[in-house]
Amino acid sequence: MKTLNEALKWGRFLTLAAAVSVSISSCNTTDEPETPTDPASNPPTPTFTEGFGTLAAVKTVTTFDPGFGVPVQEIVLGLGSAGFTDGADYTTLIDAGTVTLEGESLDRFDNNAYAYQPTQTNPTGIDFSGTPSWEVSGSAGVPAFTHTTNIGFPTLGAITSSTTIPGTGDYTLTVSNVSGSDSVYFMLGGVVHIENPNATSSTFTEAEIDGMGTGANFAQVAPYKFESATYSSKQFYFVTETVKTQSVTIE
Repeated sequence: MKTLNEALKWGRFLTLAAAVSVSISSCNTTDEPETPTDPASNPPTPTFTEGFGTLAAVKTVTTFDPGFGVPVQEIVLGLGSAGFTDGADYTTLIDAGTVTLEGESLDRFDNNAYAYQPTQTNPTGIDFSGTPSWEVSGSAGVPAFTHTTNIGFPTLGAITSSTTIPGTGDYTLTVSNVSGSDSVYFMLGGVVHIENPNATSSTFTEAEIDGMGTGANFAQVAPYKFESATYSSKQFYFVTETVKTQSVTIE
């Protein structure tokens, strides 16, 4: 059984790594994520190759069962990520100056990806009680701008499917409800499915599950929505995503 601290670290790792790995692929716009080679370090996030950048506000909820008759708890973390390009080479990120989300500064990494990392003094991350607001100071390739999103976060209910996955047969990952999304990612281990807006289930085949091995793993459901805005004739995409993660066991 995980302790509360272990569960907090686990939840941070799953989502923070996704924030750092904002990726840009090769067609105009795409909902198709790259299949993660390490699912724990690459939860699914939408990618856009049109425009000059993607900025994502991510609200992640990890289910924690303390046991001993105590009700199941939900650990909520607020995270942010951003990536900017020159509008031609989508494989290379560029410096955009200082980037903040709800007044919290995102760290810039060596590959010019930006991400907010919860700290000891702010272990739950960014407060998304309001509508996410971004501020970018700008650089030679990125204009300075401020943008407040108008789309809110998708609503996501509890994961309701079994946490024990039989070694044979298909498995359907389900949640109680989804609303206000443009698409929904379902992940089991390293396999990602993308479903229609507000979908509440996705079935993983026995063949897909066979490739995951046995033992501890995790399931994730992540509805998202997006909007775009243009600053200095350059288009940027703004994403809000809600992610729920639950540990599972594959027999």
